[in-house]
Amino acid sequence: MLVLKRNDRINVFIFCFLVNVMLQIRLVSSGDMSKLREVMEQKAREQGIDPHNLKKGETFMIPPELNDEEEGSHHMPMAHRCDGCTAVAHQFEKAFAKAHMHVKKGHPLSLADVLDVADLVCDKRLREYGLKNINGDKYLSGEGLPKEKEPGILEAGGKWDARLSTLCKELIEKYEEDGIYDFYKNKGKDRLVYSLCTSYCSEDEMTTLRKVLQPLKVNKRDEF
Repeated sequence: MLVLKRNDRINVFIFCFLVNVMLQIRLVSSGDMSKLREVMEQKAREQGIDPHNLKKGETFMIPPELNDEEEGSHHMPMAHRCDGCTAVAHQFEKAFAKAHMHVKKGHPLSLADVLDVADLVCDKRLREYGLKNINGDKYLSGEGLPKEKEPGILEAGGKWDARLSTLCKELIEKYEEDGIYDFYKNKGKDRLVYSLCTSYCSEDEMTTLRKVLQPLKVNKRDEF
């Protein structure tokens, strides 16, 4: 639980309270998020904070409440498939851009390099994404996604890592590694998501992405 003041500074009292709550997470099953929410709300009340009657300028953050599909499905839930594909596209785009820094300008990647990028993305680059509760609504959040910078408690790793890896492999099965690379080479100034994720995002979702996604920036010092 976090209480953020309007000036975005977190006082020491609230920070210590947060640490106290985090220490209790190990006592709660990873699948029992409702219990965790109860613990956090109870701790807030013990400190004189009413989670359901906050003062002006305060935000009470709790983990997202999962529905049956979000809790039990081995695949990416339908409500999050567009964001899931966007995350995969972002990581492919970043990895291809980074790989191109190691080949002569104007030359394409070798097939071996393309396969290495695909393995890297699907197996290692999707671990920091998860579901975030933002003002009562649930969003997939992480690097390259619209809600990445929004404040909230992120439920990441575990099933979300596995679901994104599965979605990544679905895209490879659909387009093959060199097909995804062709999308990347032919995208011009567009983002890869707009060609790679047409089967995962609705027209409205694509319109929203075009409004909020920023151009990709890759630093030569980025580890990839």
